Amino acid sequence: MKKDMKNLFGTILSPRVRWAVLAAMTLWLGLPAKAQEAIRLTGVVTAKADKEPLIGVNISDAATKRAYATTDVDGRFAFNVHVGTTLHFSMVGLKTVTVKVKSAKFLDIQMEEENISLKEVVVAAKQITDKIMPEPTDIEVKGNYFHVRTRVRVPREMFAHNTRLVVQPILNDVTRGEFRAMRPMVYDAREYNRTQDRLYNFDIADSTAGDPLARYITVKSKAMREKNRTNDIIGYSDSIYVEHVKDEFSCDVYMAIENYNRILYRDTTIIARGTVNPLRWLDYSFAAGELTDSAFMPKPEMQLRDSRGEVNLQFPIGKSVFDTANPQNAAEIEKMKQQLQQIASTKDATLQSLAMEGTSSPDGRYASNLTLAQRRMDFAVNYLRQQVPEDMRRSMKFTSKASVAPWTEVARRMRADSLDTEAAQVEAAIKRYANIDAQGRAIRRLTFYTRLIEGRYLPQLRKVGYVMNYSIFRQLTTDEIRELYNKDYKQLSRFEFFKLYRSETDQAKREQIQRQALEMYPSFMAAANDLASSLINRRVPDAQVLRPFAGAKAPQVVNTNQMIALLSAGLYTEADSVAQFVTDNEASHLLLAVNAVLNGRYDDNFATVAKTGKRNELVMLLAMKRDKEAADLVKQLPEDEAITHYLQAICLNRMDDPVDAYKALKKAFEMDPSLEKIARVDGDVNDLLLDKK
Repeated sequence: MKKDMKNLFGTILSPRVRWAVLAAMTLWLGLPAKAQEAIRLTGVVTAKADKEPLIGVNISDAATKRAYATTDVDGRFAFNVHVGTTLHFSMVGLKTVTVKVKSAKFLDIQMEEENISLKEVVVAAKQITDKIMPEPTDIEVKGNYFHVRTRVRVPREMFAHNTRLVVQPILNDVTRGEFRAMRPMVYDAREYNRTQDRLYNFDIADSTAGDPLARYITVKSKAMREKNRTNDIIGYSDSIYVEHVKDEFSCDVYMAIENYNRILYRDTTIIARGTVNPLRWLDYSFAAGELTDSAFMPKPEMQLRDSRGEVNLQFPIGKSVFDTANPQNAAEIEKMKQQLQQIASTKDATLQSLAMEGTSSPDGRYASNLTLAQRRMDFAVNYLRQQVPEDMRRSMKFTSKASVAPWTEVARRMRADSLDTEAAQVEAAIKRYANIDAQGRAIRRLTFYTRLIEGRYLPQLRKVGYVMNYSIFRQLTTDEIRELYNKDYKQLSRFEFFKLYRSETDQAKREQIQRQALEMYPSFMAAANDLASSLINRRVPDAQVLRPFAGAKAPQVVNTNQMIALLSAGLYTEADSVAQFVTDNEASHLLLAVNAVLNGRYDDNFATVAKTGKRNELVMLLAMKRDKEAADLVKQLPEDEAITHYLQAICLNRMDDPVDAYKALKKAFEMDPSLEKIARVDGDVNDLLLDKK
């Protein structure tokens, strides 16, 4: 009976079904119910480093090795499990996490990257039967895309009928300490694939409940057998977008073989160090331009400016009517008329108010003087009102203020004329009496009163003046804008910023004003373009400045400037997207050709770029893998330049002449030691450095 049951389990039922039958039999035998308590367990698995969900994590029973589930595209899982079960969460390249199921029904699992020591493989004329062997390759750069092509040899001895091989290339940015997973390659044995298909109800590729690795699966077949060998060979090709193309890179491959229950084999190896990118030596430089299309410039703005005009009118002693025939009064009235005419003839000018300020001398009684001052003002207001054109008069406000000049003003004017002795006597009288009338009586008794005070200074104090406030709309002058800027740059309008920075000759100050303009007006395209142009021409381009503006609605200069900034930053793919908005003409043709070349479109643009110099023609030939032509052309480059010998080393190394290639590279380093740092990340020559070591 036992033998028959064993045969039944071994031949008819799949491993997962066998486990379910055994579990059912155990329950039937009547074990305590508490030990068999089952709960619905859900959860999520994320990477500890960046909290990103992990797809395809294997969840299995630590004791029985039974596989419960794999995480979906969101890193989530859900299945029934007994309380007390110990689970293993495992994935290629990550440290296995062990969790014992308790009462909690939701698990938040975080997994760390596993540092796997690399072992050197020495091939000594024998077939490798205990290691997966990806072929060394190059990371080829085209624009911002890194292309990796390799082949993986799988020894027959390692790959059984119930196994799956997972190959996961990892692109390492050594400079930044970051890594990114490329598309995995999954190689299933036929029986393993059939079993998986049955497990997922014959829909292994179901997007919600199927195998998350289904789209990467290749099923073992005779076509995979390597010619004249017993092992299988699988081709791999993929590309990945990389922003920082000038960093140092390597490509590692994580590999694992698993069966239904556990991982049988795990290893990692490096298949590429550095990048193959001859266009790193492409020599190009483009000048940026300022915005010239007035349609995109800020329009001049008429700003409200308050102004004042003053006129002084003289009245006879004790009179409230001034004499228009008085030469001074006639001149003052004419000045006022001219001011009114200027305001009336100025577009967008508005006369706002006429404020009268009347003053009488302190001679006589104070109350009488104040009344006289008010009567003079009433006359002056009515007279001057008639001088204002009726259409301007309607919106004006007329106000007045009457006052009596104090005796201290007489003393001040006397001191101004160096009559200090006389002024001191006037000041003594003022100090002696608090009442202005008493002060007047004391001052009139002074011996020089009639000669100096009454004859010279009191007439100066008998006047009626007006202050005419008016507003006018006009463009501010550069000096006025600069004065406003120095007080608070946040008060400036777009046009005022534009006018100010375009008049600024100091480059640093100019860029500061442009940045402040963008701070206040983030959509100020003219300021952004002119700032980007300045930075490009100073060889410090910033691709961020014009990013919000470039596109279909932007003028040509904005899009070309952004292309230049993006190419300088190594953002070739983004530059290519902007290029579609740049018209191909005499000014832009070379820029568009260089952009196309840097994005991998060599053939149609070779002639244009090659015309710019022998070195550019050479690196184009290398990029196109026309190595023989490149090796012939390198002989025409100047011998006294280090880059010539560096490029010669690339040509010789590609032509399988590593000895002479190393000599050329060594000479390049002697002439320019900084090239050695580049060589370490250059897949065309870094193997020469490894050989040297």
